[in-house]
Amino acid sequence: MRSNKIHRALAQGMNRFEVCQLVAKGVKATHKTGSRFEDSINDVLQYLGTHETPKESLHPAIPQVSVKSLKPAA
Repeated sequence: MRSNKIHRALAQGMNRFEVCQLVAKGVKATHKTGSRFEDSINDVLQYLGTHETPKESLHPAIPQVSVKSLKPAA
């Protein structure tokens, strides 16, 4: 069932928004003309649920700007 694949993908540490975005990108990249769109979605969800994603690549660290480095505009 597709719901089981979605839950496996969510268990990898991604939130629902990330799963939707990755599924959309994955289907766009892997869908073959003439095949069922649902099968492409299931294939991408299967991949997301079984492959470990590195945490640092999902949310790149934003450098913190210190107050001392800011200069007044005028």
